[in-house]
Amino acid sequence: MNDFYVGYLPKAPTALARFVRRVIIVLGLLAMTTSLVLVVGQMPFANSAFEYGKVRSFEGVVVTQPFPMLLVVRPGEVGQQDKYSRYLLVAPGKHGADDLVASFDGKQVRLQGQLIYREGGTMVEITPGSVTIVNTAPAAQETTRNLGAVSLTGEIVDSKCYLGVMNPGQGKVHRDCAARCLSGGTPPIFVTSDGHEQFLLVGLDGRALGRDALREFIAEPITIHGEVLARGDSRLLGIDPRSFRHTPNRLDAALGSQTQ
Repeated sequence: MNDFYVGYLPKAPTALARFVRRVIIVLGLLAMTTSLVLVVGQMPFANSAFEYGKVRSFEGVVVTQPFPMLLVVRPGEVGQQDKYSRYLLVAPGKHGADDLVASFDGKQVRLQGQLIYREGGTMVEITPGSVTIVNTAPAAQETTRNLGAVSLTGEIVDSKCYLGVMNPGQGKVHRDCAARCLSGGTPPIFVTSDGHEQFLLVGLDGRALGRDALREFIAEPITIHGEVLARGDSRLLGIDPRSFRHTPNRLDAALGSQTQ
């Protein structure tokens, strides 16, 4: 006769209790194993940071093209190509710094802001109203070198989140945020699939693209053909968005709908 357990009895029958205990142990081990597999399989967080609430002072030369940057002199460096460290500049929130520094192009300034950094890039979120002129003498112009044509596969991200404000600041889960940041003027970055290289994206003329020019291609696997440009320690990729190709061929349909 099978054991039968009545809920109000103080103990379950021995055989039934043994069976339930085994099921609980197996389910517990299965849950722990699944948790460990999921943890190990997760992409590790990038070594990046946003010094939120820690306001620093910076001094350097403002350049506004193709994107707002602060050229900070490197102590002891005299070579024209390695004289400056180039810090991208952005405004608070999902906005570029164009309006904050437009009148300071080519001038040496002092400003305050919060540092954002990741291997391969540094950025400052400017405190509005903190930019003051230190020297109006024009700075030496850095030359742009063309390093040749390339074909790269990777992903378009917004620089502010990718460099440290969000972690991770890439992938489909970050697509909507990246789209809003880029439409607000945050400089776009192309990151190769292996994560070893990153380039600021510009047009073939070396100037900034329209803010919505890349909307269809954000956070998607994509292959880009372009010209690598070097300006100081910055690497730019001159591209024509009409030549883009997603790794899965979603782009053909998108371009077809635009040309009809």
